[in-house]
Amino acid sequence: MAVLEAGDDVDEHVRQKQQQLDTPLTSLGSQTTDDTPGPKGFGSTRSVASIEPSGSDILSWLVSPSLPTGRNLRRVVEQYFANVHPIRCFAFVHKPSFMRQLDKGFTTDDESALLHIICAHGAKFYVLNQNEHTPASGFIRLAGNEWAKRAELLILTNFGKISVQRLMVAILLHDFYFRLGEYSRALMLSGLAVRMAHALKINVEASPDILCTESNESAPSVVTRESRRRLMWACYVLDAWAGSGIDQLTLLRENDIKIQLPCNERNFGLRIASVTETLGVGHVLQFLPPSVVPRKPSANMGIMAYYIRVVALWKRIVRYVNQLDSSPPPWLPDSPFAALDADLRLWQRELPEFVEYSMETIYARLDSNQLGALVLIHCTYHHNYLELYKLSMPDLFKLPKPLSVPPEHHDFLQSAQANCYHHAQQIADILAEAADHGAHLLSDSLLPYFVYDSSRVMLYYVARLLDPNRPDALSKLDDAINAVESNRRVLRMMSALFPIAQSLSNTIDRWLTKIRQTSNRDDVLSRVLSEARSETNDVEQSNPPSVSPVQGTPDFVLPSISLHSLARTGIATRRAADRASGVRGLSWSAESPGAGAWDRNNAAQQLVGLSQDGLASSRSGLQHEQPVPTALPQPPPVNQWGGPIQPMCEALDLDDLQNFLSWDMYGIMDMGDPVPDDGADDMAMRSWSGSSDAI
Repeated sequence: MAVLEAGDDVDEHVRQKQQQLDTPLTSLGSQTTDDTPGPKGFGSTRSVASIEPSGSDILSWLVSPSLPTGRNLRRVVEQYFANVHPIRCFAFVHKPSFMRQLDKGFTTDDESALLHIICAHGAKFYVLNQNEHTPASGFIRLAGNEWAKRAELLILTNFGKISVQRLMVAILLHDFYFRLGEYSRALMLSGLAVRMAHALKINVEASPDILCTESNESAPSVVTRESRRRLMWACYVLDAWAGSGIDQLTLLRENDIKIQLPCNERNFGLRIASVTETLGVGHVLQFLPPSVVPRKPSANMGIMAYYIRVVALWKRIVRYVNQLDSSPPPWLPDSPFAALDADLRLWQRELPEFVEYSMETIYARLDSNQLGALVLIHCTYHHNYLELYKLSMPDLFKLPKPLSVPPEHHDFLQSAQANCYHHAQQIADILAEAADHGAHLLSDSLLPYFVYDSSRVMLYYVARLLDPNRPDALSKLDDAINAVESNRRVLRMMSALFPIAQSLSNTIDRWLTKIRQTSNRDDVLSRVLSEARSETNDVEQSNPPSVSPVQGTPDFVLPSISLHSLARTGIATRRAADRASGVRGLSWSAESPGAGAWDRNNAAQQLVGLSQDGLASSRSGLQHEQPVPTALPQPPPVNQWGGPIQPMCEALDLDDLQNFLSWDMYGIMDMGDPVPDDGADDMAMRSWSGSSDAI
């Protein structure tokens, strides 16, 4: 692997870190002293007094360079397993084995690094959950940072050493830095993690003996096998989000991952070997004999397996959106759009009862510390629909090759826009429900961006697309404002864990202020009546304006949430939020926005009744398209009188809503984050994943 050449400053930085590594360690692997200032964004222990809870130093051990001992150590470890371990694909550490090893004591650098990053994650939730104190957000952001620095130092100093345990540390460090807004560090660690996975060959099963029936003492244990699978899928999910789901930016391909999906938490915890399905629904590994395949392998799967599948669907959707110009029209029943829509509905239909989003499941998952995982998987599902239906809002999402919709298929466009709004509102409803149970349940680092995207889709729809002549136009506007206000409240709750959430909340404040300035009830009613009177006398419809192509766009468009998108436009978002920092907050309605009057029929389902003449006309039109990146004219929204829709809220300018979070390789260093150090000491591989088996 190429070593980054950064001159004498980097060499001096490496020497300083090597001196830190030579400092004596305690029995837990912690440094006894560490006066080195943290990386940019971490702060330093010298500023703790100004941000620590007033009148108390009871939590100061959370910002110490040394790990705690005794009860405090177990407390932060338990916080990790309660809040971070269940979400996404982070449940690759076998808790019973880890806790047993914790009692015995960790002796190697790899073990120490894993303990440090686990404690670093747990420290933030330990502070967040303190009932007797109301700690400042700044103190929460500092808690555990010194331990994360130590974990980073341990894996980067011995850079050439590769092990399963080091891969675990890299994945958890990636998430830790992503939470803090250290995006360039997270990006570099994502590449390190994926290359470690390649080197460890955990993309294939350790052996065909899935059920561990062979009496071979040298074979990996049940826990080791399952931990490897979970680690590989964690790398897949990390790579998908870090690479924006774009083929050119991701390093892992689904066809190269030849392992089954993770089993449920019960089987993993109790060391029960089981057969599950693969990424394909209803499929198992090809080499399995029929005698070992249960009647329903999916019964052995848990929430993590279904999350992996919905992320895989997201990647397919992103790929499709980037190939709109070469794909059949989405209103065709056999189009890729209809197939993806059907796959999303199939994913939801295949969910077992214990993964469905219902009041019974909410409280069951709350009792098992898995409500955060349930919230994430369903928000991801609805976000997939935003990604799929973005083709109906090319101006908002700044698509480089907007979809051309003939007038005879305008119903498709309106249906897709309505469905996009509906799923944005569903994200707001889910997160409002979760927020009622505590901020610690909003623990996944992707949720702030889901909230942000949900808000801008809803506001764009009611401000720019909603027909003011609709009888329910005002109620739709009120529902959207209430939902966005709920999203703002959720973002403010998240701001203690995610610094960027405050900036996003300030941006939404500005949007709400603008939309309220021009959307009072009397103004809207007056404009609706005036527009209706003028349009009934119109006999001719104006020619549709052409859509200007986006200049200088790449061959692919980044989705609105990705590690490659936060640096450049994230800066713009923060600057805009800083300019509006004086905007006073608006009231928030605790009542979830209702969507009962909404047409919830799926866009693809509504396409079945389209005339064959319309489909044939569309096909013949595509034969004359030129393979150039210019956009074809798209008809503007029309109302029931056939004329263009006048926006309900013109003050909410399009440029502001277009300021979505997308970043690329060229803007990544704009964040100014330091580049991670590396080392080149090539050592023997040793791993720990619930056992001491070497990989």
